[in-house]
Amino acid sequence: MINKLHISEAKGVDDTQGIVEAYVNTMGIKDHDGDVIDSEAFDSSIRSRLPIPVLSGHDQSQLVGKVLFAQSEHISGDEHRLFARMQMNMDTQAGRDAYSNIAGAYVREWSVGFNIPGTDAIAYDRDGKESVRHILDLDWVEVSSVVRGASPSTMTVGAKSETETETVTVPETVPDVETEPHEPTEPQEPA
Repeated sequence: MINKLHISEAKGVDDTQGIVEAYVNTMGIKDHDGDVIDSEAFDSSIRSRLPIPVLSGHDQSQLVGKVLFAQSEHISGDEHRLFARMQMNMDTQAGRDAYSNIAGAYVREWSVGFNIPGTDAIAYDRDGKESVRHILDLDWVEVSSVVRGASPSTMTVGAKSETETETVTVPETVPDVETEPHEPTEPQEPA
């Protein structure tokens, strides 16, 4: 199974039901693994597989919730993000812990786990030595809250803590996040 990760400022929307809304994957732009996921790649899984399991750190023994709703949303240019409304299982300690870690911004990144359904689900774009894998279709298996992700620019859409009465909504603009790795720079000697 392939895992793609996304940075998020994840928080909860509803403490009593464990509802979390977040962008869990970026599509249409190259991720940290050098892949580009097509903006429609999740559509078949969304239509046929909901609810998708929510795990903690891709650990199948840590089932913490389920995806209730998901859709691709256009951001700008070629960039799309996968919006997901999830419900943590507040009847289990693992679900309550996951919700607390997300709502408290202790875990702020997301990762989607998926399988490639066949060879026609991938296309390669080669430019000289560099090759980009375009994932046109996928079998979405799970989404996880994680410490470090590969997919850029996720963010939580809403949050409400026990002391807040209003839902926090997405800002109008999202700060740009560098998606390409940098070459390490040489340390400079003091002058």
